[in-house]
Amino acid sequence: DFFIMQAVQEKTMSRELRAVCHIVLIHAELELKAFPHINLERESVDWDGIFNEDYGGGHLAALRFAKAIWCDRVTTKGDPFDNAFSMDLPLRRTVLEALAIRWGLK
Repeated sequence: DFFIMQAVQEKTMSRELRAVCHIVLIHAELELKAFPHINLERESVDWDGIFNEDYGGGHLAALRFAKAIWCDRVTTKGDPFDNAFSMDLPLRRTVLEALAIRWGLK
């Protein structure tokens, strides 16, 4: 959604949160299911709430990458790379861009 992305861009936030939002806002389904569990004001993410939703393999892999970026390590039960090839091309590109955001390259 344009207004959500604009709010994300206008607010000064951590690279971790910007990277997570970059992934979550790429697809309407991710935005609908995952974004409500992100508190921009507090810069917090309710990962249990996010992972209690039902996702397909590609979206689940993207969210596992998002959590790994947030935590600076893999903390999910499944490895993000396990379903990485089930992500479509735009989602794969978005995960790479999110890593660049987190590492301060973008």
